[in-house]
Amino acid sequence: MVIRDRVKKLEENITILEDFKNRYSLENVKKDKIIQWALKYGLYLCITGIGEIACGIVNERNLGNAKNYKECIAILGDNDILDRMSAEKLINYVNIRDMLKRPYIDVDLEKLYSFTEKLDFFRDFVSKVKNFT
Repeated sequence: MVIRDRVKKLEENITILEDFKNRYSLENVKKDKIIQWALKYGLYLCITGIGEIACGIVNERNLGNAKNYKECIAILGDNDILDRMSAEKLINYVNIRDMLKRPYIDVDLEKLYSFTEKLDFFRDFVSKVKNFT
């Protein structure tokens, strides 16, 4: 049940990011620190949600002993819950999350904004893991 709740929350956060993309252009983001913060936090929450769901599935199904989100995602790939390319891409997203959680690291706003154009990938993750909730 916990995983199902996390999936629902991730879907809500993806929808919010889609709304963000429809409201704000890259130029808006570059000009406004509050909008930048919203983008960073929204992406952080989505990527964290993916990691939490991945680890929840690993733990619930006794698929292995993962120490972090990257290992959980890799285990999902190893067990054909995710295809290898998706797992590798999600692991790269976790690297982005690791940068976002450190306020002293400057991030490329154009790159972050470009992730709002790839939210279908997050939705694809949701559809793949829904069978395991």
